[in-house]
Amino acid sequence: MKYLLLRNEKSVRDIADKAYKNLSDKARKQAEAALLKINPELKTFKSVRKGFIVRIPVIPEDSKSNRRNSIDPVENIAHEMSEKLKQFERSLDKKFVDLENRQKGFVRNLKAAGKELKSQSNGTAATKILQQHITNSKKQNDKNKKLGIDALKKMQKTIATFDR
Repeated sequence: MKYLLLRNEKSVRDIADKAYKNLSDKARKQAEAALLKINPELKTFKSVRKGFIVRIPVIPEDSKSNRRNSIDPVENIAHEMSEKLKQFERSLDKKFVDLENRQKGFVRNLKAAGKELKSQSNGTAATKILQQHITNSKKQNDKNKKLGIDALKKMQKTIATFDR
């Protein structure tokens, strides 16, 4: 038995069109009747929500050339998770680029402050502390970025194993 995960279908006809291709009017009516018979929940379509799993029956006119490959729920979920992770990766990259740009601004400000501090007593020590802080912050941010990207890649690799 094949299954189909509902997304934006508005009627049983939409489901039949998604599950089967090239249906004649007669075959579409048979498909809709078979879908309703095996999935009685579809009779009140308004109560069916996105993500509902529909069983796809074999209809008499159904043949391999006529049949679309129904979506395997596991593959569909894996695909959606993969897309979300790609979206998250782009978001993460953007956040780290923004962080690096802000950090460059802070470095400029701290270097200017360091020049001012050198002229004061204990200014050299304060400048060294600021420079150490800048270096440590950059190292920590680079470490966090690497850890985040590594974890993301591991999740993407795990999700790739869900594909059949």
